[in-house]
Amino acid sequence: QHRKHRMILPMCCLENIKIILALSVLAVTLVAIIVAPSVLVNRNNTDGEVPWHQSPLDTARFNRIKDRILEHRISHASVLEDPSSPQYKALAWLVHDDERHVDLPQVDDEGSKMTGSNVDNEIALFQRYALAVLWFQTTDAEIVEESLDMSVENPSDIAWSNADGWMTSKGLCLWHGVTCHPHESYGVKYDGDFHVAMLNLTSNNIHGVLPDELFTAFLKMTVLDLHENELAGTLGRELANMVELEDLFLNGNSFEGQLPDNIGALRNLQNLNVHDNDFDGLIPASIGDLEKLRELGMFNNKFSGRIPLSIGKLKGLIALYLESNQLTGNIPPVIGQLTSLEDIRLRNNTLNGPIPTEFGDLKELRTLYLDTNELSGIVPTELGVLYKLDDLQMYENGLKGKLPVELAFLSGLTTLYLDSNGFTGSLPEEFGEMHALEELYISSNKFTGQLPPTIRGMKSLKYFRGSDNQFEGNIPTDIGKLLKLEYLMLDSNNFTGNPPIELGELKELKAVHLHDNNFSGEVPESVCDLRNSFFLNDLQADCEDDIVCACCTMCH
Repeated sequence: QHRKHRMILPMCCLENIKIILALSVLAVTLVAIIVAPSVLVNRNNTDGEVPWHQSPLDTARFNRIKDRILEHRISHASVLEDPSSPQYKALAWLVHDDERHVDLPQVDDEGSKMTGSNVDNEIALFQRYALAVLWFQTTDAEIVEESLDMSVENPSDIAWSNADGWMTSKGLCLWHGVTCHPHESYGVKYDGDFHVAMLNLTSNNIHGVLPDELFTAFLKMTVLDLHENELAGTLGRELANMVELEDLFLNGNSFEGQLPDNIGALRNLQNLNVHDNDFDGLIPASIGDLEKLRELGMFNNKFSGRIPLSIGKLKGLIALYLESNQLTGNIPPVIGQLTSLEDIRLRNNTLNGPIPTEFGDLKELRTLYLDTNELSGIVPTELGVLYKLDDLQMYENGLKGKLPVELAFLSGLTTLYLDSNGFTGSLPEEFGEMHALEELYISSNKFTGQLPPTIRGMKSLKYFRGSDNQFEGNIPTDIGKLLKLEYLMLDSNNFTGNPPIELGELKELKAVHLHDNNFSGEVPESVCDLRNSFFLNDLQADCEDDIVCACCTMCH
């Protein structure tokens, strides 16, 4: 076997080696002293704070990106100087902790403009930064506490329901809720950073206020859907930067203040839903500039003042939801020019004046809610040509006069709700032609006369509430033909005679109120049979004085 050669060094070389080893130990010690604080900082960084970028290279990169962000007005300078702001934390994360290592594209000549993919890369960086701002704005406990003026007892209380991909090395196109525009090289779904088309974080337990960066960095976004979260604060004028936006869903949050007066700049908007918030003030007149709008949902807020006349410019509008606000003044007749409308809901405001006759031009209308206002005058006969109308509700107003027989032409109507007005006269015989009608509510008016026997034609009727009027005479025996009837409320009128035996034919009845009338005799046995064998569990009559009732659930 061959032995390995053994090399013996002279004494001079041994002395040199000792010196080299000593210097090496000293160098390692110095490195440990320098690196240890950084390691300690990273080990102690368990509370979500962004560690400070240490090296001159990081500082230079931080400042370079910051300058470009300011140049493009993505953020304001003041917030990027504040280490506690979500903007500063987002930029520090981007520079120091983001394993994606995105950076500004290099430009050969100073001051030269970027083109092509370089522009895309720069925009992608701005978007990654803006999403990081949103993250810190809504997940950092101290920031959330300050913005919402609340106490966060447990960080898990404000944790997003789904944060897959966020703040990781994945391209933002794979972050939960983010959909990018298709890429010519990578297709539709890809691990990249590209122009964001949609941000959908609905029902995601997001707390806080929306940072302006969400509106300044996403100039090609078409859908922003943040409904059903815990967002608050106001919407800034920066929203008008999102000129490609087609759908904006912010409903189901706690936003407040006025809508930006320049919202009309979003000229591609098709759906605007800000309902179920705390917005107040006037509806901006510029909303009339949203000429592509199809749905306007602003209900359950505190909007006040008049409905702007500019709303008449929204020719493509299909749904107008302004109910449950504090709107005043007349209903603008110009709404009658929106001939594509299928659904109008203006209920629960303080609107006054007449119902515009121009509504008769809305031939596509299916739903009309005008109830719980202070409307006056008569029901215009022009409503009788709205042949597609399915649901008409005008209760709790100051309407008066006779019901126009033209309403009987609405053969597709299923709900007619006219309670609590000042209507007079009799129920038109022509109403018997309303074969599709399922719900007829006419209580608390001043109707007189007898119920017409033609009522038998309402073969789909399930709910008939005619209480608190001045109807008189006998209940027509033809009422026994309403075989689908479930609720019959005729109390507080002037009906006389015996309740008809034919009521016993109505096997679906669940409630019958006949009290506070002038009936005599007794409640027919056929009606009592409904109590024993079918669904009738609420039968009330004047059985303490005027009428005999062996099966009533309550006697008056």
